[in-house]
Amino acid sequence: MDKKECSSSQDPDVRKGPWTMEEDLILINYIANHGEGVWNSLAKSAGLKRTGKSCRLRWLNYLRPDVRRGNITPEEQLLIIELHAKWGNRWSKIAKHLPGRTDNEIKNYWRTRIQKHIKQAENSQSQEQGSDIQINDDNNNNQLIGSTSQISNIAEPMDTNIISPPSYQGILEPFPPHHQFPTISDQSGCSNYWSMEDLLSLQLLNGD
Repeated sequence: MDKKECSSSQDPDVRKGPWTMEEDLILINYIANHGEGVWNSLAKSAGLKRTGKSCRLRWLNYLRPDVRRGNITPEEQLLIIELHAKWGNRWSKIAKHLPGRTDNEIKNYWRTRIQKHIKQAENSQSQEQGSDIQINDDNNNNQLIGSTSQISNIAEPMDTNIISPPSYQGILEPFPPHHQFPTISDQSGCSNYWSMEDLLSLQLLNGD
C-alpha cells in the first residue's frame, strides 16, 4: 500500500463498512466506460468515498462479469489442494488456474474448509496412534504380571513335612526309671548304648 492510499484511508470522509447497491452501480458503470486504471484515481473520479484498495477488492471479488458464483465444486477443491501443495499460499497464482474464482475466495475456502478437515484428520490419526501405544503397554503389563505369577508359583515354600526328621517314637523303648546312662568308659559293656551305625540302620528300615 502506498502513501497516498494510507492517507486516503485515514481521511475522515472515507466510508467504511459494507458496500451499498448504489456504490456497486457507480463502480460498475465507471469501469465499463473508462476501464480499471489506477484505483486511487478511479475512486475519486467515480465520486466514491472509498479507498482505492476497497474499490479494487470489490471489483475483483464481487463485481467482475466473469466472477463465478456458487459453491466451489469437488473438482475445484481437488485442484486447490494440488496447487497449494505445489505453491503454498500463493493465492493469486492459484486463482489463475480456476477461472472465475478470486484469490480471496480461494483463500477463505482453504482456511475455513480444507485446512480444518486436514487438522481434524491429523488429530484423529494421532489419537489412534496413542490408543495403539496404550494397548501395547497394557498387553506388555499383562504379560509381565503373568510371568511374575508363574515365578511366584515356582518359588512357593516347600512343605516342611517332606524334609522333617524321622521319628523314632514307638521304635525305641523308653529307659527304665532311675536308669543311669552309660559313660564312655563302659560303652563296650552296655547293651543299651546306641551307636551311629544303629541310627543309620533304623533310617534305612523306615525308608528315609
